[in-house]
Amino acid sequence: MKVPLEWLKEYVTIRIAPEALAERLTMAGLEVIGIEGGPHGPVFNLEITPNRADCLSIVGVAREVAAITNQRLKLPSAQGSRRKAQGNGICLQPSAFSLQPRAKLTIRIEDKQGCQRYIGRLMEGVRVGPSPEWLQQRLLACGARPINNVVDITNYVLFELGQPLHAFDADRLSGQTIRVRRAAATERLTTLDGVPRTLTADMLVIADAQQPVAVAGIMGGSGSEVTQGTTRVLLESAFFDPVTVRRTARALGLTSESSYRFERGVDPEGVARASARAAELIAELAVGRETAVKDAGASAVSRTTIVLEPARAQRWLGVPVPSSAARATLARLGCRVASSGTTGPLRVSPPSYRRDLSSDVDLYEELARLMGYDRLPSAIPSAPIAGRGDEARSSYAALQTLRRACAGAGLTEVVTWSLVSEAQLSRCRWPAADAARLANPLSQDHAVLRPSLLMGLLQVLRHNVSRGTTSVSIFEIGHTMRHGQEQLQLGVMISGAWFPDWTAPKQASSLWVLKGALQAIARAMTGQEIAMAAGALPWAGAGESAVVALGGGAVGSAGALTPSVLEAHDLKQPAWFAELSLEAVFALTRPATAAKPPTEFPPVKRDLSILLEENTPYADVDRIIREAAGALADRIELIDRFTGKQVPAGKQSLTVSLDYRDPSRTLTSEEADAAHQRVAQALSERLGAVRR
Repeated sequence: MKVPLEWLKEYVTIRIAPEALAERLTMAGLEVIGIEGGPHGPVFNLEITPNRADCLSIVGVAREVAAITNQRLKLPSAQGSRRKAQGNGICLQPSAFSLQPRAKLTIRIEDKQGCQRYIGRLMEGVRVGPSPEWLQQRLLACGARPINNVVDITNYVLFELGQPLHAFDADRLSGQTIRVRRAAATERLTTLDGVPRTLTADMLVIADAQQPVAVAGIMGGSGSEVTQGTTRVLLESAFFDPVTVRRTARALGLTSESSYRFERGVDPEGVARASARAAELIAELAVGRETAVKDAGASAVSRTTIVLEPARAQRWLGVPVPSSAARATLARLGCRVASSGTTGPLRVSPPSYRRDLSSDVDLYEELARLMGYDRLPSAIPSAPIAGRGDEARSSYAALQTLRRACAGAGLTEVVTWSLVSEAQLSRCRWPAADAARLANPLSQDHAVLRPSLLMGLLQVLRHNVSRGTTSVSIFEIGHTMRHGQEQLQLGVMISGAWFPDWTAPKQASSLWVLKGALQAIARAMTGQEIAMAAGALPWAGAGESAVVALGGGAVGSAGALTPSVLEAHDLKQPAWFAELSLEAVFALTRPATAAKPPTEFPPVKRDLSILLEENTPYADVDRIIREAAGALADRIELIDRFTGKQVPAGKQSLTVSLDYRDPSRTLTSEEADAAHQRVAQALSERLGAVRR
């Protein structure tokens, strides 16, 4: 919004340079984004935030300047509009705000939700012509184009007081009647910009006895505009519902200075003031005389009372706030302040134009703004150190430990959208019943809360592969929404060649490689081993989908993506995905333990090849080896699994590499052989394994 400094000075004394004033306004939250030169002095270009509709006027900005600089605000006189002999000051006659109807004029508000108050003034004997030079210059400085004295006066009052007005040619209105109503379906109106517009039943219009003559709060119709031949003017000043105006403006693709203010909420008590101000200016500059006035709707405005406790204000701001200082500061903003003592709470009633002040924290912000944010002390936030409860398990430290474990396993972290499309669910073969859909999505690409991290990781894989990076090993930590329950999950995806670090040889990704990565993460977080059991997953192939267990309970799933899922994402190489519940993993997280130095005694290495039933899970083999070897089992690693023509039907061949080690001394070959024999015998007795 553009604010000429010369106009601003009519309402508040300014004793500092324009640049200093711009700095003070910006630091108080009313950002000055530039100062332009004008024929009558500097013009401030202000960026007004949506909650500060009270500053969308010259007087509104003057209020801020007066409060910031502790100067007295000089409001435009509400008594008439005789121009002074010198300067551009306006002085009003006492009769200006008389609302006594003297001729027939009918105003009917048929939609009280869309319009709270409507004042219509009938001015006769109006002479339409050019505005005086001073008025035209002020409009130009604010970025508006002068049209004629009547229209210019409505724009002048809009910029001065922030209340939009509209002037109708009364002779072009049917029945001396104004109806504020909803439009009829498919009703049409050609607006002042010359565009025919089709209205809908949820749009608020101003109509005469027969047809719409304006879109309420946005723009008038061309059929009732003020022209050179106009002699009778109906002046409109009203309070329209912000939501109704906003929806109508968006639906019509039509915005104006009026809609910009009505959407943000005008001052309900400013409706009468602006109407009288414009009427007196028309009487002065267009020699019109008022012959009728009608005030319809509610004129009383309920005031919110907010209790401000100085002790609570001090906790929020970090500095003592004496009641006397708070009282004086809020009074400068136009608030009514009452108290029962020198230290007790204050009862604050914000002015009608400060619709953004609704709770005590809003008042604390006002105190901080006028006190100066730079005067508030800075301090490092403090918080108690949590124990090993649920809060600690999901704390930042636990997540950082998990990130380090994933990176140590050879994975790279990515972050993807938490909102996905229904098409992505379909491409991943994900059950639609699992998804939570937004009631009012911004786009169809972001219409569903993701039920899994699979959708986002697949997009990352596709993006990389399409650009030539075929070896991908990634992870993501994020929230999902499934069956109405929000969960924190870990997602892992691998594809192409696998090499966790530069020292390791490359190998093809597989379900076993994925399991190895999950195993490393689980060991780092819990010190326990994971187990995999066959399971059915909608996105994974038969025979390559598994339930992941940890600590005796299921914590997630893993598997190879089906060809149909890969094809739906334009992927021609296999990929594997796993997802773990972090609530379950964190519940098993072990406390930090001291690191153990590496032993100085060498291991004795042995390999064991066995033949056993094909459906026997390797987790059972690993468990029996550890039980049989006891403390001497330092490392156990499955290095080969084979099925096919060279082994009997229904059988599998496993080769396990073992390191036997005694941390206190050098283990002899005989001792290692004895432990190895115990392992083979245990496998034979408990699983029917045959040593090869």
